[in-house]
Amino acid sequence: MMIESTLNNQPRFVRLDHVANQTGLGKSTILAWEATGRFPKAIRLSTTLRVWLESDIDNWILEKSSLAKD
Repeated sequence: MMIESTLNNQPRFVRLDHVANQTGLGKSTILAWEATGRFPKAIRLSTTLRVWLESDIDNWILEKSSLAKD
């Protein structure tokens, strides 16, 4: 299974809205799971801006989907 961001091999930051759309999770769930270690950690670019590496999100999705197949 290929995910678009892995095709160009360029690191890309994505914001919370994009992460929520990509995963189907709610924003508050993402933040709560991040705080408890169940979701990849965000990178703080400023006091108000949090981003994730898209590859981290892609890998998390692949990991969760492979667990579902087991």
